[in-house]
Amino acid sequence: MEFQAALDIPPQKTQQYGTAMLFMESWPAPALGDTAPPPSAYPAPHVIACAHAAVLLDLHRAEIDMVVWGRRVPNTWQMALGKPASSGTIFDMLASSTEIANVLASKAANRELSPLVLGDAIELSSLFSAITHDSRQHLRLLVGATDGPEFAPAPNRLRLVCCYGSSSTEWRSSAGITSLPPYAVALIKGTRDSGHGCLHRFCRAAPDETTSGIHLIIDTVI
Repeated sequence: MEFQAALDIPPQKTQQYGTAMLFMESWPAPALGDTAPPPSAYPAPHVIACAHAAVLLDLHRAEIDMVVWGRRVPNTWQMALGKPASSGTIFDMLASSTEIANVLASKAANRELSPLVLGDAIELSSLFSAITHDSRQHLRLLVGATDGPEFAPAPNRLRLVCCYGSSSTEWRSSAGITSLPPYAVALIKGTRDSGHGCLHRFCRAAPDETTSGIHLIIDTVI
């Protein structure tokens, strides 16, 4: 699948984009428990991160496995999440972005989540739809750990992840393990096209956290 490069992102000068760069990761590294030397071992992902949304345009580059938009959000976002909720699935739907938006905006959904999370999920679902040429998507909102403690690649062509509040997502890097900052948006290429994908996992919030830890996960559908 060719990922859409023509997104509706405000133009800016190249030098401004460069100063917003957070980090890049590009190297071979073994998978957890793999004692075989590189390059036969599972390679660590090639990751590029930036504080500006223009970094999403790099997703179409074949050598990039993961793009991180380290967006800056107001302090009020943390306060708006509310108290921690019980672990489990809050929302799970496989449909088009428009159908998902209609359900998320309904009164039934609003009783489960704060308007902030719902509104952001709708916006990110629309962004994911633009990148994947309006492909159907599987959107989940979950509290706590989701797929267990093991590292695993995204199952299909592309996955979007955003962590709200005290939740987090981790991936294998040259330093061992790297964490996705709260509210940052990660687009992770899966096994469908690359053959290996990016090993990552979803982490449960600490028991003493005062705000909810929510994962937004959107996957392409075959």
